[in-house]
Amino acid sequence: MARFRNEIEILAPPEAVFDALSDQRNEMNWSPKMRSVELLSSEPITVGSRLHARWAGTPNNAVVYTEYTRPRRWAMRFTSWMGVIETSGELTPTVAGTKLVSTWNMRLRGPLRPLSALVARGIRKDVVESIRQAKRYVEQGRVAS
Repeated sequence: MARFRNEIEILAPPEAVFDALSDQRNEMNWSPKMRSVELLSSEPITVGSRLHARWAGTPNNAVVYTEYTRPRRWAMRFTSWMGVIETSGELTPTVAGTKLVSTWNMRLRGPLRPLSALVARGIRKDVVESIRQAKRYVEQGRVAS
């Protein structure tokens, strides 16, 4: 299993950060790598909500919310033929805004398993850039809290 963690401060209240980042559909607004995302279950998003998502260079992913506690924390499991990624976002208020800590656990399947460290480095690089883009999106006030 490959694991990594990312931290960033976003100059916005936790509610605005949560609303922007916890709803996977919003990633279409800031990430050029996001190709498609569709909510398969009914609104509102909660634990057990399901989506279908795809990014550039990745297979289709079945996404399930495993935790959803506004405005503090959310977690999702992404499953594809390549493997399983479990990710979470945890928000803590700061003097200037909100600290986001995102954690990622990845398990590749079958013959891809030996490539876990290499694939994780690529995903981590993409995640860091995506979170920077999300930070700009939230700080520019494009999401209402």
